[in-house]
Amino acid sequence: MSNFETKPVVVENHPRNEGVAGKVVLGVALVAALGGLAFQTHQSNAVRDELAKTHQQMDKMRTEMETSVTAVKQENTATMNETIAKLNAETAAAQKAAQRQLQIQANARALTAKQLKELTTRNEEMTSRLEDWRKSNEEKATQVDESLNTIKTDVGSVQTQVASTKDELDRTITDLKRMTGDMGVMSGLIATNASELDALKKLGERDYYEFTLDKNTKGPQKVGNIQLALKKADVKKSRFTVNVIADDRTVEKKDKNVNEPVQFYTSQARMPLELVINQISKDKVSGYLAVPKVKESARRS
Repeated sequence: MSNFETKPVVVENHPRNEGVAGKVVLGVALVAALGGLAFQTHQSNAVRDELAKTHQQMDKMRTEMETSVTAVKQENTATMNETIAKLNAETAAAQKAAQRQLQIQANARALTAKQLKELTTRNEEMTSRLEDWRKSNEEKATQVDESLNTIKTDVGSVQTQVASTKDELDRTITDLKRMTGDMGVMSGLIATNASELDALKKLGERDYYEFTLDKNTKGPQKVGNIQLALKKADVKKSRFTVNVIADDRTVEKKDKNVNEPVQFYTSQARMPLELVINQISKDKVSGYLAVPKVKESARRS
């Protein structure tokens, strides 16, 4: 719209003024047209400026959108690449695991086949051995039967010998004597030689320790749980003197006779220990020590 208002022009209906009025009307119309054109030009410039701003905003928005799209694309691409790499790694790991499993299965099958073969071979060997063992046992059974017959004969002979030995042992024991020892205590059976001592050992009533003492030996000699030292050996009179060391005490047994029970107590025996000398030679004596098996009593002098 134009800012110019058009007012009506009153022209007198005069012949001379008709030309002037026409010019005035034409001028007014021209001014109005110029005003409208100026307004339209102004409006066009404003619209053009507005369009330029709009284009700038649109360009800015487009740039921002392109930047965002590019960032999103880059992010999506990185995420996708990471996901693909992870999947590739997992796939490779799964393939390796599958390969290992296949290898394990193959090894297991090979091992099973090997073990089966070995078991088959062993079974065949065992079967063969069992057959050999059966045959061998049959042969041994025959030999055993023959041996049993021989053994029966031998057993009869042994029984006869045992009976004879028992009779001899009984006779030997019957010949053994009990004597009163040097401490006035009735002794056990006394052996005067090796065969009688063997008979006493078989009875098992005491423990027996055989020994030989030498006067020239330096220091006492250990016999059983005691110590003995020979001080004198008189061959002509068949007498001897010894020191008995027991429980940290030394007791002298002086001028004792051959086969005489020399008695003494220790802290661990209820019955006296007996020392018997069977043989005397120059500076030497031989005999045995008889130790009771019953112990745990008070010490006696």
